[in-house]
Formats: sequence, C-alpha cells, structure tokens
Amino acid sequence: MKSYIKPIISAFLVLFACLGFGRFAFGMILPNLQNSLELSTTQVGFIGTSNFVGYFVGIFFVNAIYTKYKTHKLIFTSMILQALFMTFMTMSNNYLSISAFYFVAGFLASISNISVMAYISNTIPKNVRGKAIGIIVSASGLAIVISGQIVPYFEKVVAVEAWKDSWLFFSSIMIIFAFVSQIGISKNTSHHMSELKSKALDYFFISSFWKIGILYMIFGLTYAIYVTYFVSAVIFKYDFSSSISGDFWTLVGFMSLFSGYIFGLIADKTSAYKSLILVFILQTISNFALTLDFSSLTVWLSAITFGISVWSVPSLITLLSSIHFDVKKNAQVLSLVTLLFALCQTFGPVGAGYIYDLNKSYDIIFLVSSLLTFFAIILSLIFSRQLIKEH
Repeated sequence: MKSYIKPIISAFLVLFACLGFGRFAFGMILPNLQNSLELSTTQVGFIGTSNFVGYFVGIFFVNAIYTKYKTHKLIFTSMILQALFMTFMTMSNNYLSISAFYFVAGFLASISNISVMAYISNTIPKNVRGKAIGIIVSASGLAIVISGQIVPYFEKVVAVEAWKDSWLFFSSIMIIFAFVSQIGISKNTSHHMSELKSKALDYFFISSFWKIGILYMIFGLTYAIYVTYFVSAVIFKYDFSSSISGDFWTLVGFMSLFSGYIFGLIADKTSAYKSLILVFILQTISNFALTLDFSSLTVWLSAITFGISVWSVPSLITLLSSIHFDVKKNAQVLSLVTLLFALCQTFGPVGAGYIYDLNKSYDIIFLVSSLLTFFAIILSLIFSRQLIKEH
C-alpha cells in the first residue's frame, strides 16, 4: 500500500463527518425540525446561518491553532467537540440556543476541515495531489447520499421529533470517525499554514482578485441557499413525503461525486473560466427549475444539474488563483477569496428565510438565486475573453 493512501482515507472520513453530516445533512432534518419546534422559516434559516457564521469565524483562528498543536490531536479533539455540540442541539427546543450550539459546531468544523486539508497538502505527493483532493472532497457528496436515506428512515420509525434521532446518529458517526481517522494522520510530523500578511488588503485593489472573488461570492450565497432549503421547497411545493424528498437529495449527492473531476477535465481542455460558464449555466437551470410549476420532473432536473456542478467551483477557483497569481501569492489570495465566500454563505440561509416569511413562497428565493448565477455566467464569459486578450 502506498504511503499516502491512509492519509487520503483519513481526510475523506473527516470531511464526510464534519461537512457532510455536520452541515449538508441539516437540509434533510430541517423540515421536521421546523414542524417539531413550530419555527418560522426565518428562524430555521437563522439556525442554518449560525453554522456558516461559526465556520467563517473559525477561518480567522485556524492558522494560530493549527501551528500550536499537533495535527492528529487537533483534528481528533475538534471532531469530538463538534459531535458534542451537535448533541447539545438535540437537548434544546429553543432556536436561539440551538443556533448557539450550531455556531460552535461550525467553528469546530472549520478547524478540523482546514487542518486536515493543510495536512494533506503537505503530505500527498504533487503528482497525485489533484486526484487525491478530488477524491477527498467527494466525501460530502457521499454523506448527502446517505443522509437522504437515513433521515426518512428515522422519520418513519420515530413518532416525535425524529430530527433529534437523525442528528444524534450523525453525531455518533462523527465520534467513530474521529477515532478511525487517526490511523492515517502522522503523530510525529508538524505542518504549518502560511499566515496572512499585513499587505493582504493590497489584493482588494487588484482586478484579477475581484474576478475570482465575485464569482466565488455568488457561488457561496446561492449554494448555501440551495443546500439549506431544497428539501423544504420540494416538500412544500409538491407535497412530497420526506422519503421522496430524500431520494431527490440522494440524487444531488450522487451526482456531486463526479462534479469536480468532470469540470476539472473540461478546464484542462478549454480554460477555468469557460468551465465556470458551463457550471453556472447548470446552476442557473437548477435554481430556476425550482420556480416552475410544470411537474415533479423539474425537481429531477434541478437535482441533477445542481449535483453535477456544485463541487467543481472550489477547485476551479483554486485553478484560477494559480493562473492569475504566482505561487507565493496564491495561498494568500485563496485565503482571502475563501473569506469572501464564507461571508456570503453566512447571509444566504437567513436572508432567504426572511424572504420566504414575507412572501410564503420559495419561488422568489430560487428566482433570485438563478438571476445571480446567470450574472455569474456573463461575468465568466467577460473574464474569459479578457484573459485571452491578456495572453
């Protein structure tokens, strides 16, 4: 067995639990949580946003924490604590306290996820690093597939507040994976992440930085809305059971397993911007399809187009950063655009929830999202032509 196989498996398990179950499975339990606690859509949106805010705040602390502690201890501890605070969420019936616990869970998820990716970047050989990261990020898609089947099962078996049992199950898996993932994380090596320098603000006056940043911000805002409200919107609009909605959510996860690889190949053949044009076309279709009243076939269309394109964006943004900036500046640029991305995804769920409570319709939410991704198509086309002229 090659020496880097175990680290890849460990990183896969970390992302599977902390992001897949800790964040993306929330969209599956949201309808039952909302009904059980009799919450408004703004309130459940606030809960979802609290996790994104926690993740955003964690980005500012992860460098100092990562360089201070051993990698294997840091990842193990953050996963155990995240599972603990997810468990605390099930012990409360107040959305503010649930939001507070979910905020901390998001903070801890950022520590474990960024730490394990930093570890992988320093451990995996360069000649297989791209493929390795592609495998690792697909963990979230697999978790979405599983959560789409697990949550409806609990809702059939458990009569009252089934979301709590689902959430406890996800927390338990996270604890198990915290132990298992230690096998592939070295106990002797120490890795460090580059710090943001005092001149980081200079990038905000460079046009290339904003070309990357704006596209990532649009994705952050729209994808956060989609993963939070897709299941609720489908149940509301078509009166589907949680089981059928789970099948759609499973389809999203299954299709997302291939997104990074497919659009990475397209980018290699054409360019990153041209690949993003196609990605945002599919994202526009996926969002706009949820505003239509034709039939349930539009839900299938939405799930397929969103899933097949969603995880390609972070890798394409990384590629664009390497094109516009040299190696020394690349890590710094990625850190800054990730902050912009995280900031936008924090406002998405609560803003969309507020819009729903005003209009009692998810159509407006996904219409706005489709307009934003359509704008991203135009920007990607413009930036692509500008890049050709520069070369």
